Amino acid sequence: MRIVIDGYNLLNALPDLGGIAAYDLEDARYHLLMQLGRYGWLRGHQMTVVFDGWIAGQPLERRMQAQGVQVIYSQRGEQADEVIRRLAPQVAHQGVVVTSDRTLAAQVQQVGAEVIGAAEFGARLRKALSAGAKGREEAQADAPAPASQRKGAARRPSRAERARKGKFRNL
Repeated sequence: MRIVIDGYNLLNALPDLGGIAAYDLEDARYHLLMQLGRYGWLRGHQMTVVFDGWIAGQPLERRMQAQGVQVIYSQRGEQADEVIRRLAPQVAHQGVVVTSDRTLAAQVQQVGAEVIGAAEFGARLRKALSAGAKGREEAQADAPAPASQRKGAARRPSRAERARKGKFRNL
């Protein structure tokens, strides 16, 4: 699964990193990338983090790899939201966008991409990292056990709803 993250949005949603960001933004970004790299490795996800560079950034968009995570800095004059909008069609059927920006979330959902809030993703990130290698086993253990006997009318969700829940279950 591919996960595209609004970097500063997630950074501010994580209380331990939000405090660091107030004093040293570069150090906070480094710690965030370390956590995301470990999370991506544990879960087997492709991670892309987009940071704003629109005020004091480079004249051109910068892309680099750090800790196994693709990092994109938007060019001067362009916000990270615009870069995420451009990436949304690539993620539409194979991934998730992490942002708490309601406007961006609505626009990304129109393209067909799933959206998860930064605070919710942050909680999943902390849980997976604290569980370490057991995170994958816990995710499988959380799956409901099949019912032995069926009674009454079927209450099975639609195929689209099951696919949507499946994406979030694998986060």
